[in-house]
Amino acid sequence: MIEEESPKHKLDNLWKFFGIILYIFTISVFVVGIIYFIWSMVLIIKQVQPTTVAQTVLNFLSLFVEVLGIFYTVMLFKHMGTTSFHPPAIGKPKKYSLKDFPLISIFIPIHKPEPKILRSTLESIIKADYPRGKVQILLGDDTEPTFPTLEEVKQLAKQYEAEYIYDTSNLNFKAGMLNIMLEYSNAEYVVFLDYDHKITKNFLKGSIALLTEDENIAFVQSKVNFYNIQSKLQIWEAVMYAQFFEVFQRSKNRRSTVLFNGSTACFKKKVIEEIGGIPTDTFTEDIDLSIQILSKGYKSKLLDEYGSLGLIPANFSLLLSQILRWAKGSMHVLKLRWRKILTGKLSIFDKIDLSFSTLLFFIASSMYLTILFYVIMFFTNSEVFRLPIQQFPPLIIMPIALMVAYQISGLIAVLYARRSEIINMNLIDLILFFVIALALNPFTVYAVIRTVFRFRPPSRDRDEWNEKVPFIPLSLIISLLGAGVIVLAYFDFIGGATLWVVLGLLGLSLIATFPVCLYLHFTTKHNKPYFINKIS
Repeated sequence: MIEEESPKHKLDNLWKFFGIILYIFTISVFVVGIIYFIWSMVLIIKQVQPTTVAQTVLNFLSLFVEVLGIFYTVMLFKHMGTTSFHPPAIGKPKKYSLKDFPLISIFIPIHKPEPKILRSTLESIIKADYPRGKVQILLGDDTEPTFPTLEEVKQLAKQYEAEYIYDTSNLNFKAGMLNIMLEYSNAEYVVFLDYDHKITKNFLKGSIALLTEDENIAFVQSKVNFYNIQSKLQIWEAVMYAQFFEVFQRSKNRRSTVLFNGSTACFKKKVIEEIGGIPTDTFTEDIDLSIQILSKGYKSKLLDEYGSLGLIPANFSLLLSQILRWAKGSMHVLKLRWRKILTGKLSIFDKIDLSFSTLLFFIASSMYLTILFYVIMFFTNSEVFRLPIQQFPPLIIMPIALMVAYQISGLIAVLYARRSEIINMNLIDLILFFVIALALNPFTVYAVIRTVFRFRPPSRDRDEWNEKVPFIPLSLIISLLGAGVIVLAYFDFIGGATLWVVLGLLGLSLIATFPVCLYLHFTTKHNKPYFINKIS
């Protein structure tokens, strides 16, 4: 008698089939991209004359930016294919068993903390499925002495038997405080935890179980989500995080090149000491630390369950500042560490993948660089030399491939998060996810330009952790530029050229920036930064 296939097994097979389709798309976009690049290069080279040097340079630059976007789309399809082919388990996290419970130091850096939030985090550590005597809690505080809740924080440290480290001389933000705390750790393993993240019961035990599997595993990063989701803006942020963990991190896990995400990760302390401590050269010490560890040949793994639930910004200005800090930080890391990536103990694929990870925000802004090149070419009467769609019909997939891939990645993220019982996201939210992403994307140009001309490390006496951005005037300028791009697309269309589809789509996305930003600002500006008044 043939056993009937279980619903779970059928669903997993469906995901595997979907993964195969995405792999086919990966190869298709790659092949079409190669043909487009080579054919367009030939066309550009054929027209080179002494009198057309500027036209040739503009064609080469714009083609380079286009191809960068194409190959990022290839990488996105590849990651989606991998995570789909290996779907996560359904329901509750697996149980881990340990023969020994090694000492763990939990580092919680704080600056002007809200005591109610800190108490909630400390309480989650106490309730974790790990012997309390094997957990050393370190609170690293660099808050000004006049801050009103300072004494209350000290009392919380006493109540939860945490070691309180107070050092206002720290000027290197979070990374600097983590380095100070390293000197106080007595443990072989250290956990980095943001003060607004409540860990799950399984996180500590699961991380140690993975770390002790292989001597070459340097750290374990857990998936992260949020517990204060009360607005559409926060739903968008939650989907964005789920996209990062469920698509990119789960795929990277197959190659043991998971990235540290800033919180809810467990490290072998000796590896951090080997590379000289936490890097303080950028605003994104997490990506920087990941690159320095992986380039030495170490592995990193993903705890494929949600190890903490944190707080997410509740107003638009704070969210935008946070995203731009990530953009500036990752670009700065690339400027400083590109040699480490290229010469590190990594496979060629992993070097490319790590480069694209740090290039993410540049690639997001590259489409607007393309517009800039086309505008210059339009007003200088420079001809654009590209492979025409009429001669190669498969090229029609390229203008929409990235947008489709982005939406599919959001779909995977929501469905996988719901598999793990993260139920505050629904498929209907993907429409909002796409619209807000398009509206926010142009601001990455601002961050990239700021980073290109930055040569010094961040310092508290000269920088803000979350820089305030004049987003209303900037978004108005962006929308007006979008209207201009639509006009260019019209002239391109009536002139019989082939770029009007790309220009039209980009123009529409730019036009949407001002109204979307205005709506998000006025509907969230009265919110507390994290809805902390509603946290129990």
